[in-house]
Amino acid sequence: MEELTNGLTALFVILAIPALAALFVIAKFIYQQTIGNKLKTTLREDYQNEAARFEKAGKFVSAARVWETKLKDLRKAAALYERGGDYRKASSLYDFLGISDKAKEMYEKDDNIAEAAEVSIREGDFEEAAKLYSKAGKKNDEAVMMEKAGRRLPAIRAYREAGDYRNAARLLASEGMLREAAEMFGLMLRGKAVEASSVNDFYDYAFRLETTGQTDAAREIYRQIDEADPTYKDVREKIQALTPIRGEEGLEEQQDREGKTPIRNVIRSGHLEPKHSFKLWFQILRVLQDAYTKGLPYGFIAPENLLIDAQNNISFLRKTPSTAYRAPEITKGLELDIRADIFSLGVILYEMLTGSLDGLGSASVMDVAHDVPDWLDEIVIRCIRKVREDRYQSIDEILADVKGLSQSKKAPG
Repeated sequence: MEELTNGLTALFVILAIPALAALFVIAKFIYQQTIGNKLKTTLREDYQNEAARFEKAGKFVSAARVWETKLKDLRKAAALYERGGDYRKASSLYDFLGISDKAKEMYEKDDNIAEAAEVSIREGDFEEAAKLYSKAGKKNDEAVMMEKAGRRLPAIRAYREAGDYRNAARLLASEGMLREAAEMFGLMLRGKAVEASSVNDFYDYAFRLETTGQTDAAREIYRQIDEADPTYKDVREKIQALTPIRGEEGLEEQQDREGKTPIRNVIRSGHLEPKHSFKLWFQILRVLQDAYTKGLPYGFIAPENLLIDAQNNISFLRKTPSTAYRAPEITKGLELDIRADIFSLGVILYEMLTGSLDGLGSASVMDVAHDVPDWLDEIVIRCIRKVREDRYQSIDEILADVKGLSQSKKAPG
């Protein structure tokens, strides 16, 4: 009997637990719907009354805190923060609620113009954002927004006022105002010297001056670049192209008085036929061999440094040649030898046959000029190979090659 009694007791307990749990849930629900709701309503009314007392007393910020933190009514809180002069809190709440006009107004009153501008940017109103940045004295941001709004001329003005002359020049160029763009570049470089960090900008400036017909100013900038780095791009060619034939540092006038003319002038005349070009070039080869024995150093071969008189005598100057005529190994700091001059001679022959350096290294002579035999094209190609071991190794080697070709094919002249 005792065991039976214990078993029934355990069964009763097991059955009673779910029943008690169900009763607890039911009791809790009834409480929430009656007494709980009443207490909750009473608590909210208490908060409202508290906020009302603050508001009545003119303590709008305190009332706003109650509406924000206890009553969770952010719109009401924002309005009260505004009335209480706490524009920072008001602006953040209006911004969070997406009430843009009020958010911008509060940001401005809080002297936070940049945040007001950010609201305009999010709305896609870039011009309004630009006006706000202008009001805040942020000229560069104003310029960026004006450009995004498609207002290029106001953007140019703002970029200039911000000292961002590069972007001002870019927009001026896009508007076709090339001379003004060049002037803007000049402002950007004012007071600076040509050095590694600025040489690209100076070259760009000179090119802009050149394309707008300001040749004297362009030549002066190219000259400054040449003084800082004689190997930089094509500055030597630019200087030569922009210098009047009888004016380059008085050199040609002096040569005329002495009865000598640079090969450069002969090339510029454009009257050389292929056979005459080759004859002159071949003569230079022979004279060059003798010049080396008299002390001519390597690395000075260029059309400006080769002079010819009325009797077709060749002489040499020792001016640093422009980049186009300098062998690749020069920029690598390697010791110069005859192969560097062979490269320069190949470039000169190409220019004599074609009339310019256009296509050098990417096109053969036959692609550019007419009536040039293929064997002469092969000589040019072998002279100007970038790897010096692949070029002719001596002038004698060139002469021997020419002699062999003349035996198998009809050579010019």
